[in-house]
Amino acid sequence: MKRHEDRADISPRQWLSGGGVMGELISAKDWAGSTLGVLDRWPSSLRAALGICLALPAPACVVWGSERTQIYNDAYSQLAMIGHSAALGMDFVYSWSQTWPAMHACFERAARGEAARLEDQRVSFDREGGAEEAVVTFSFAPIRDESGNVGGVFVTLLEAGSAKLREELARAKADLKQYGNVISHDFRAPLRTLEQISTMIVSNHAEQLPPPAMNLLNHVSTGASKLANRADVLARIDMLTHLPLHRQRVDVSAMTAKVIEELRSAAPGRNIDIEIGELPPVEADYELLRLVMQSLLSNAFKFTRKVEQARIEVSGRRQGHHIVYCIKDNGVGFDSRYAGRLFGFFQRMHTEAEFEGLGTGLALAKRLIERHGGTIWAEAEKDRGAELRFTLPA
Repeated sequence: MKRHEDRADISPRQWLSGGGVMGELISAKDWAGSTLGVLDRWPSSLRAALGICLALPAPACVVWGSERTQIYNDAYSQLAMIGHSAALGMDFVYSWSQTWPAMHACFERAARGEAARLEDQRVSFDREGGAEEAVVTFSFAPIRDESGNVGGVFVTLLEAGSAKLREELARAKADLKQYGNVISHDFRAPLRTLEQISTMIVSNHAEQLPPPAMNLLNHVSTGASKLANRADVLARIDMLTHLPLHRQRVDVSAMTAKVIEELRSAAPGRNIDIEIGELPPVEADYELLRLVMQSLLSNAFKFTRKVEQARIEVSGRRQGHHIVYCIKDNGVGFDSRYAGRLFGFFQRMHTEAEFEGLGTGLALAKRLIERHGGTIWAEAEKDRGAELRFTLPA
């Protein structure tokens, strides 16, 4: 007990010394309004864990309390999704929204007192020359407080990081881009031709064709049309994700109101209760951010279609160095076990017979938000609505 009292007498400047840039930023940050409270009163177990974290050369993070507040070292701050000090004090899940479905079970094991590992996960580091992919193993270890209870989780990232591996990753990334270009550009013309020829044969020779042949040709035309539409979407996504960003101050409230007005006009027979809360302005590319809002709000309109009294809530708040925006609806929702698939290309949570669409809107939104330095994630329950949140740098 005496040891704990002695540590409590040490000033933050002393136990954060040697912590590099992040040690200085942690010391300078105003923690009074956070769940951790003022720096001087942090528990000794948190201080001890943070001291070890800051001294490590590998990316490491202390995740503390039920709010999962993350505090990290210099190496961790170089992760592309962290943005140096931007994620300091934020919920750990917000920074790892796309990896969270894979790491959730490991994290919860550590929170219950059992160490866990998650291997072969791809992350992006900010290195000289830009973002660079790496394969890492996440290690989760419980941090026990003075009473022996688990107060937090110590997270480390161990990079598989040989030069050869990085070369293989770069080569694989280039190959994927080439394949994407071939699919999105070179396949479209033959597919459209196949669709047109099939339609012409059915139209011009319907009387001479037996019903089985007509059905087959209709299937060919429908299939070719679907594939061509997917190729069109991929080409559009490729263009949008490589356009230069034209950042400007965006009035998100006005933008959102305009998008909602357009969606209401497209569905004049629907009575939807829409509540728009505070939406802080942000520095962003207006057209790309508008596409994001249109995609998320279109989904909310679509998936509340079968609800007797549809309700959509749009809100935002400033949190540290980020602004968090939220679109919540009371629609059909989805099984949260499959949330990791939600932002993939052509991934659908419902059949085409239930709801139209190609399953690309959220994939595009994710890439556009990430280009702005933000993250996106979803929370939902089947038949109880969905909540989509995304962050942008403040």
